Amino acid sequence: MSDPLNSERDEDGVVDAIAVTAVIAIAVFAMYLWLSGMPS
Repeated sequence: MSDPLNSERDEDGVVDAIAVTAVIAIAVFAMYLWLSGMPS
């Protein structure tokens, strides 16, 4: 039942999820650095 196309699509989904998580983490970290550098 699991043809190569479906498993390839599943792997793409995992890679996409990791990439999205990394981009969000970098954006949050950049905002943290920007806000922590502001004078309070």
